[in-house]
Amino acid sequence: MMPSRSSLVTRLPSVTVQHLGAVPFTTTHQQMLQLQQGIGESRSGCHESLLLFEPSPVVTLGSKSHLDALLIAESTLEERGLEIEVVDRGGEATYHGPGQILAYPVLHLPPPMRDLHRLLRGLETAVIETLEKWEICARRDSQHTGVWVEDRKIASIGLSVRRWVTGHGLALCYSGDLTPFQWIIPCGIRSCPVTSIERELRTPPHREEVEALLANRLLDFFGREARR
Repeated sequence: MMPSRSSLVTRLPSVTVQHLGAVPFTTTHQQMLQLQQGIGESRSGCHESLLLFEPSPVVTLGSKSHLDALLIAESTLEERGLEIEVVDRGGEATYHGPGQILAYPVLHLPPPMRDLHRLLRGLETAVIETLEKWEICARRDSQHTGVWVEDRKIASIGLSVRRWVTGHGLALCYSGDLTPFQWIIPCGIRSCPVTSIERELRTPPHREEVEALLANRLLDFFGREARR
């Protein structure tokens, strides 16, 4: 008997896509670390995942960060409702908060994808292609990782890789108050203007639509499909 046509189709590895909504940053960060460790150790029940969420206000300090990236005192930041978290991603300080879309792919990388430069460019491409849907002309910057609209930064990117399992990912500014970026030196760039989808379009598309398209672009880049 000839095999059916469907049996000849190669299935892509599946990923659990989790749309978590508004959640505390520290809670989701711990979830990501546990998944990353479990996948690296091949624990049963630890599935490759893509975490998408809207974080509570936080300043994260990456592996290249120093406290002089804070332009006001830690105590003042905390009084203004921001936590400060030292994290293991690459890069410097950045702000995350309500209105942003954070996307953290927690995936085991096959040998052809074990190239940090390629990974960073792939995340940038996923954001650029997502924004194209709404005719926002976004670009890379040859000197800095991330995505810009003209001279305004709209997405930050930083990864960690443990045992060839990715963690962290990207933060896309969808809406919300961008003032906290003025209280730090974001990504080591002084006087860095920041923008959001809302600022560029005034009337933004539904957040869920942006998040879903971004997730699909990331799955395409990593050669995965959503787990059904």
